[in-house]
Amino acid sequence: MGISWLLPGLLGLPWVGAAVVALWGERPRLRLRADHLACAFAAVSWLPLLLMLGQVKGSDTTLFRAPWIPTVGINLALRLDALSLPLVVNVLAVSLLALWYGLGYLRDKPRLHVCNALLLAFMGSMLGTLLADDALLFLVFWEGMLVASSLLIGGWGEGENRGRITLKYFLYTQIGSLLLLVALARLVGLAGSSDLSVIAAKASELPREEVRWIAALMVIGFCVKLAVFPVHAWLPDAHSVAPMPVTVMLAAAMLSMGAYGILRFPLVVLHGQGFEALQLPLMILALVSQVYGALMALASHDIKRIVAYSSVSQMGYVVFALASLNPQGMGGAVFHVLSHGILKALLFMGVGLVMHATGRRQLEELGGLYRTMPGVMAGLSIGAIAIAGLPPFCGFHSEWLIFTGGIASRYPVLGYIEVLIPLLTAGYAVWFAIRLALGTSPKGILPHPDLPAMSWPFYVLVILALVVGIFPAPVYAWVMDAAALLLPGGGL
Repeated sequence: MGISWLLPGLLGLPWVGAAVVALWGERPRLRLRADHLACAFAAVSWLPLLLMLGQVKGSDTTLFRAPWIPTVGINLALRLDALSLPLVVNVLAVSLLALWYGLGYLRDKPRLHVCNALLLAFMGSMLGTLLADDALLFLVFWEGMLVASSLLIGGWGEGENRGRITLKYFLYTQIGSLLLLVALARLVGLAGSSDLSVIAAKASELPREEVRWIAALMVIGFCVKLAVFPVHAWLPDAHSVAPMPVTVMLAAAMLSMGAYGILRFPLVVLHGQGFEALQLPLMILALVSQVYGALMALASHDIKRIVAYSSVSQMGYVVFALASLNPQGMGGAVFHVLSHGILKALLFMGVGLVMHATGRRQLEELGGLYRTMPGVMAGLSIGAIAIAGLPPFCGFHSEWLIFTGGIASRYPVLGYIEVLIPLLTAGYAVWFAIRLALGTSPKGILPHPDLPAMSWPFYVLVILALVVGIFPAPVYAWVMDAAALLLPGGGL
């Protein structure tokens, strides 16, 4: 267990960038636009993590603590361990690619400097959520995600209903946050400290009945952020009106915060107390979410909503894996978060390229795009195949772990049902790609040329999906180290 001053740098660089970009203003200075500056800060934010990678192996942990509110014993406590590391990598990668994509997608938007400053603040809030080792600090960054993303959707969203949808998104997810607030406040009161390490050390001494209710409230609150059925209603609308870089960050990075919350709090801090009673209902609910999301994707005509509903289905995979309560399943949950980050960013960026090129987003108004957009259609087809869990792409490995974990759980029959779900996934994903690429081309489609700033991050994700699928060993090592923390004796 080491102490590193690089942790505040990892957390602080996006926030410093947000302040600098906000002050940079509308007009370019020194021939540098605000959005290019934001990309530079997102890229430099990788540096502290790369310098710390050697300090986080297996059960090794890197910590930082400094007084924050000494009167009540609250510290600026940060932790980087095997559980948070893969998700930190996901946030850094998705945020950088989304900002890069935004160089083209957002270039004509008003108040561009404010938009990019909020994107960096959104990124910083997600990093803070993953690194916080104090309950109050965790809540501060958790709320920061909601505020930054709501401002981005409301201020730069698309469509006449963006104000109503932003309010729906804010209120819906705030209800989940209030459940977390109640659960964490009671947990801190019982433990006598907001430090997660102290709470974990005292968890076995806390009243079991209260711990069960606390765990249940936490799971519900985190499931709202995960957007699994039936607490998913905010997701399709928010994703459909948000500007594409924001949609990418919402789907490929922010949804994973719900999975991390379940992993960190009920499973690590509380050592799984109270979670076992939720195992069967969560596994059933996860299966329902997978089927519901797939069917809604099949029934949708808006290409952005199709990909949005697929997130409802894919997050069901994650919840099912978490509820299996064994190393394969929990490792599969972390792996699937990473796969989902790559593939959902890929699919949304591909959809954004189609929308930008054609000015259309309804399936019946699109088709035959392989003739005019062969590279984009090839990339979208790869994304569709990969999200269905077919080799040689990254989705195959995460689903393999999820299936083996489900079959090895206390309820193997649910594991066998889980194995059938990819048939539905393949149905909507492959149908979606074929319809865009090979469907009848309606009259009047004259696609504009791709913008390099939008197409290059898309192709980077296509390559990542293939590379991780062919060379998965490093990711397997990461996610199984994370799973080891969730087993008895492996917590904080």
